[in-house]
Amino acid sequence: MPDADLRARIVSGAAAAFRDTDFHAVGPDEVARHASVTVDEVRRVFPSWELLVVAVVDKWTKAGREALRGVAEEEGAVAYLRARLDRGQRQPALVRLRVALLSATSSPGHAASGWFRQQYAVLFEDVTLALVRDVVAGRESRGAAPRHAAEQLVALYEGLQLQALLRDDADLLEGWDRAVARMRAGWAAAAVAV
Repeated sequence: MPDADLRARIVSGAAAAFRDTDFHAVGPDEVARHASVTVDEVRRVFPSWELLVVAVVDKWTKAGREALRGVAEEEGAVAYLRARLDRGQRQPALVRLRVALLSATSSPGHAASGWFRQQYAVLFEDVTLALVRDVVAGRESRGAAPRHAAEQLVALYEGLQLQALLRDDADLLEGWDRAVARMRAGWAAAAVAV
């Protein structure tokens, strides 16, 4: 099997393993079993565990970004992040994986730190750009300074995902809608004050 095909097979197997099992319980044996390859093949193609994790997150992130790009363009930043929350509810393994990696990747010495930071910057810039379009199109109040509004929305997005993992009574989308309504009221008040 060519290395490119083997690599894709291993990444798909790792994604399946992360979907089925807690992130911390997945290792080369589980990945090899899900990918129907040997552990030696996993280690040869991905000599660093972090590289495999990055490949899985990259695959999931790209698929989600492509699938929801139209939402950001047609409905705006709020709808885009809400759709990402909804997707996360349907793919909780991705959310668990991202949360599990936050601590490690926030350390500058972590092998994948730069890549994860860059992915986070891309999300933030996507939301900021969508908010610029929203303000110009009249979907959001002129009081919603795009960069500051993006800070609020991304913080809410991340915080609600964490709560949904830790609280059995959390209603992710209802919490999002309620908090966004309050933010929008604040943005509108800021526009009137100017």
